[in-house]
Amino acid sequence: MTGRWSITDTDVGALLDVLGRHQPATSDDIFYADVLTGLRELIPCDEIAFQLMDVAEQRVRVLCASDSGVERAESVGMDNEWHTLFWQQFWGEHGCAGPVKTGDYTTVLHHAETARSRAHDNTPFGSLINGLGLKDEVLVPMTPLGGTDRRLLLWRTTDYPDFSPREKAMLALARPHLAELHTQRDRESRGEPHLTARQWEVLRQVATGASNTQIAPTLGLSEATVRKHLENVFLRLGVQSRTEALARVHGFLDVS
Repeated sequence: MTGRWSITDTDVGALLDVLGRHQPATSDDIFYADVLTGLRELIPCDEIAFQLMDVAEQRVRVLCASDSGVERAESVGMDNEWHTLFWQQFWGEHGCAGPVKTGDYTTVLHHAETARSRAHDNTPFGSLINGLGLKDEVLVPMTPLGGTDRRLLLWRTTDYPDFSPREKAMLALARPHLAELHTQRDRESRGEPHLTARQWEVLRQVATGASNTQIAPTLGLSEATVRKHLENVFLRLGVQSRTEALARVHGFLDVS
């Protein structure tokens, strides 16, 4: 790709490498820490955070990466000065509601480019942020999952220049993949079995009551291959029959 604001094939390759780093998490992390640290290497910043927010309950969960390492935080309501100012200003003209108010979950928002920047800086919350030395922010919104707002946030202090058009283009390209990764992480946290895409396809067909003979032409496979897929599924799930397998994955078939 060419052009002043275009991203290159090298950029795309680097993004794919970072997004492919994730490993099944064993903790209760809301996202993949290795993906966050990789993105921070690719797009340098003081801090990068994946945030989940239940606006109705004023509940926020965050996984962030900085020079201090990976940190986790959760807050409910106005439990300190920061959260009090955040929620008091959230729905205001210069608040952080953003995509929640507009329903636009595709546009990457860049603080340095918005007309609200100076006005935002003069609000109590903006003053608090400025006091921390943060001068630029990018918000990468994602379609809510089960009513929960999802967003990636990147911050820079005066040690860095403003986020560039190239960096924002990379984040825009990564946005749907980040959402997909979080959906996958959410399923993991709810106990979804780790199966291949083809194994899920076979199980969906099994759920309709189809036999191996019927599944084979539907998926363009041989009957022996369908049988082998099911054997591997049984092994991964620790079950002995189609009925047991369907019972194990029942809560995930409609969303996988």
